[in-house]
Amino acid sequence: MKIEIRPVRVSDAMQITEIMIQEKVMPYVVSLPSVRVERFENILKAAAPEQHEFVAVHDGVVIGFAGLHQGKGRRSHSGTLFIMIHEEFQGKGAGSALIKKLLDMADNWLMLERVELTVLDNNLKAKKLYESLGFVDEGFSKGTIVQHGRYAGEYRMARYRPGGLIEERMKAESEGKD
Repeated sequence: MKIEIRPVRVSDAMQITEIMIQEKVMPYVVSLPSVRVERFENILKAAAPEQHEFVAVHDGVVIGFAGLHQGKGRRSHSGTLFIMIHEEFQGKGAGSALIKKLLDMADNWLMLERVELTVLDNNLKAKKLYESLGFVDEGFSKGTIVQHGRYAGEYRMARYRPGGLIEERMKAESEGKD
Protein backbone atom coordinates (compact mmCIF):
# COMPACT_ATOMS: atom_id res chain seq x y z
CA MET A 1 0.00 0.00 0.00
CA LYS A 2 1.42 3.37 -1.04
CA ILE A 3 1.22 6.00 1.70
CA GLU A 4 2.20 9.65 1.27
CA ILE A 5 3.18 11.62 4.36
CA ARG A 6 2.76 15.39 4.01
CA PRO A 7 2.13 18.45 6.19
CA VAL A 8 -1.48 18.92 7.25
CA ARG A 9 -3.63 21.47 5.41
CA VAL A 10 -6.70 23.30 6.67
CA SER A 11 -8.60 21.63 3.81
CA ASP A 12 -7.90 18.26 5.53
CA ALA A 13 -10.07 19.21 8.52
CA MET A 14 -13.22 17.41 7.37
CA GLN A 15 -11.44 14.12 6.68
CA ILE A 16 -9.55 14.33 9.99
CA THR A 17 -12.71 14.99 12.02
CA GLU A 18 -14.37 12.04 10.27
CA ILE A 19 -11.48 9.84 11.46
CA MET A 20 -11.77 11.24 15.02
CA ILE A 21 -15.37 10.12 15.43
CA GLN A 22 -14.96 6.60 14.05
CA GLU A 23 -15.97 3.84 16.46
CA LYS A 24 -12.44 2.38 16.65
CA VAL A 25 -10.74 5.77 16.97
CA MET A 26 -12.94 7.93 19.24
CA PRO A 27 -12.21 5.97 22.45
CA TYR A 28 -8.48 6.69 22.09
CA VAL A 29 -8.45 10.41 21.29
CA VAL A 30 -9.13 13.34 23.62
CA SER A 31 -11.83 14.97 21.49
CA LEU A 32 -15.55 14.36 21.97
CA PRO A 33 -18.01 12.88 19.44
CA SER A 34 -19.44 16.39 18.97
CA VAL A 35 -16.24 17.74 17.38
CA ARG A 36 -17.11 20.27 14.67
CA VAL A 37 -15.25 20.62 11.39
CA GLU A 38 -15.30 24.43 11.61
CA ARG A 39 -13.75 24.39 15.09
CA PHE A 40 -11.06 22.00 13.93
CA GLU A 41 -10.35 24.18 10.88
CA ASN A 42 -9.80 27.10 13.26
CA ILE A 43 -7.42 24.98 15.36
CA LEU A 44 -5.40 24.17 12.23
CA LYS A 45 -5.40 27.83 11.14
CA ALA A 46 -4.15 28.95 14.56
CA ALA A 47 -1.33 26.40 14.82
CA ALA A 48 1.71 27.73 16.66
CA PRO A 49 5.22 27.47 15.19
CA GLU A 50 5.95 24.72 17.76
CA GLN A 51 3.21 22.51 16.30
CA HIS A 52 4.38 20.15 13.57
CA GLU A 53 1.53 18.11 12.09
CA PHE A 54 1.35 15.66 9.22
CA VAL A 55 -1.23 13.48 7.51
CA ALA A 56 -0.93 10.08 5.90
CA VAL A 57 -2.67 9.96 2.53
CA HIS A 58 -3.64 6.89 0.47
CA ASP A 59 -5.22 7.30 -2.96
CA GLY A 60 -5.93 10.98 -2.23
CA VAL A 61 -7.73 10.25 1.06
CA VAL A 62 -6.43 11.24 4.50
CA ILE A 63 -6.05 8.03 6.52
CA GLY A 64 -4.03 9.33 9.46
CA PHE A 65 -3.14 12.44 11.38
CA ALA A 66 -0.25 12.95 13.78
CA GLY A 67 1.63 15.75 15.37
CA LEU A 68 4.61 16.71 17.44
CA HIS A 69 4.27 19.73 19.69
CA GLN A 70 7.58 21.12 20.90
CA GLY A 71 7.78 22.42 24.44
CA LYS A 72 8.55 26.05 25.23
CA GLY A 73 11.17 27.63 27.44
CA ARG A 74 12.83 25.13 29.74
CA ARG A 75 10.90 22.33 28.01
CA SER A 76 12.03 23.24 24.49
CA HIS A 77 14.25 20.13 24.38
CA SER A 78 11.16 17.90 24.45
CA GLY A 79 8.00 17.36 22.46
CA THR A 80 4.67 15.60 22.80
CA LEU A 81 3.45 13.26 20.08
CA PHE A 82 -0.13 12.33 19.18
CA ILE A 83 -1.53 10.15 16.41
CA MET A 84 -4.80 8.78 15.03
CA ILE A 85 -5.33 6.35 12.16
CA HIS A 86 -8.50 5.65 10.16
CA GLU A 87 -10.04 2.42 11.49
CA GLU A 88 -9.80 0.65 8.11
CA PHE A 89 -6.06 1.37 7.85
CA GLN A 90 -4.92 0.50 11.36
CA GLY A 91 -2.10 -2.05 11.35
CA LYS A 92 -1.17 -1.35 7.72
CA GLY A 93 1.88 0.90 8.17
CA ALA A 94 0.37 4.38 8.22
CA GLY A 95 0.99 4.83 11.94
CA SER A 96 4.61 3.71 11.71
CA ALA A 97 5.19 5.99 8.72
CA LEU A 98 3.74 9.02 10.51
CA ILE A 99 5.68 8.39 13.72
CA LYS A 100 8.93 7.86 11.80
CA LYS A 101 8.36 11.18 10.01
CA LEU A 102 7.80 12.93 13.34
CA LEU A 103 10.84 11.30 14.95
CA ASP A 104 12.97 12.41 11.99
CA MET A 105 11.65 15.93 12.55
CA ALA A 106 12.44 15.67 16.27
CA ASP A 107 15.96 14.27 15.79
CA ASN A 108 17.22 16.01 12.69
CA TRP A 109 15.36 19.31 12.49
CA LEU A 110 14.40 20.25 16.04
CA MET A 111 17.20 18.40 17.88
CA LEU A 112 14.74 17.29 20.55
CA GLU A 113 16.23 15.14 23.29
CA ARG A 114 12.91 13.64 24.36
CA VAL A 115 9.58 12.82 22.69
CA GLU A 116 6.68 11.93 24.98
CA LEU A 117 3.27 10.36 24.50
CA THR A 118 0.56 8.63 26.46
CA VAL A 119 -1.35 5.50 25.53
CA LEU A 120 -4.56 4.28 27.16
CA ASP A 121 -4.44 1.18 29.31
CA ASN A 122 -6.57 -0.87 26.90
CA ASN A 123 -4.68 0.08 23.73
CA LEU A 124 -1.88 -2.45 24.04
CA LYS A 125 -1.50 -2.78 20.26
CA ALA A 126 -0.53 0.89 20.06
CA LYS A 127 1.78 0.49 23.08
CA LYS A 128 3.62 -2.32 21.28
CA LEU A 129 4.01 -0.13 18.18
CA TYR A 130 5.49 2.68 20.27
CA GLU A 131 7.87 0.25 21.99
CA SER A 132 9.00 -1.08 18.60
CA LEU A 133 9.89 2.51 17.65
CA GLY A 134 12.05 3.07 20.72
CA PHE A 135 9.58 4.41 23.29
CA VAL A 136 9.94 3.20 26.87
CA ASP A 137 7.32 3.00 29.59
CA GLU A 138 7.91 5.68 32.23
CA GLY A 139 4.93 5.04 34.46
CA PHE A 140 1.18 4.76 34.71
CA SER A 141 -1.42 7.38 35.61
CA LYS A 142 -4.78 6.13 36.88
CA GLY A 143 -8.14 7.55 35.79
CA THR A 144 -6.85 10.31 33.52
CA ILE A 145 -9.55 10.19 30.84
CA VAL A 146 -13.18 9.11 30.47
CA GLN A 147 -13.62 6.27 27.98
CA HIS A 148 -16.99 4.58 27.39
CA GLY A 149 -18.30 5.48 30.84
CA ARG A 150 -15.18 4.46 32.77
CA TYR A 151 -12.07 6.24 33.97
CA ALA A 152 -9.19 4.88 31.93
CA GLY A 153 -5.54 5.11 32.82
CA GLU A 154 -2.61 5.99 30.61
CA TYR A 155 0.92 4.69 30.24
CA ARG A 156 3.40 7.55 29.97
CA MET A 157 6.07 6.76 27.43
CA ALA A 158 9.11 8.56 26.08
CA ARG A 159 11.74 8.09 23.41
CA TYR A 160 15.16 9.68 23.76
CA ARG A 161 17.19 11.04 20.86
CA PRO A 162 19.70 8.36 19.78
CA GLY A 163 23.17 9.53 20.81
CA GLY A 164 21.67 12.56 22.48
CA LEU A 165 22.54 14.07 25.84
CA ILE A 166 19.80 12.36 27.86
CA GLU A 167 20.49 8.94 26.35
CA GLU A 168 24.25 9.30 26.99
CA ARG A 169 23.59 10.43 30.58
CA MET A 170 21.31 7.44 31.23
CA LYS A 171 23.90 5.09 29.74
CA ALA A 172 26.66 6.54 31.95
CA GLU A 173 24.44 6.26 35.04
CA SER A 174 23.59 2.62 34.28
CA GLU A 175 27.30 1.84 33.91
CA GLY A 176 28.02 3.54 37.25
CA LYS A 177 30.09 6.33 35.72
CA ASP A 178 28.14 9.13 37.33
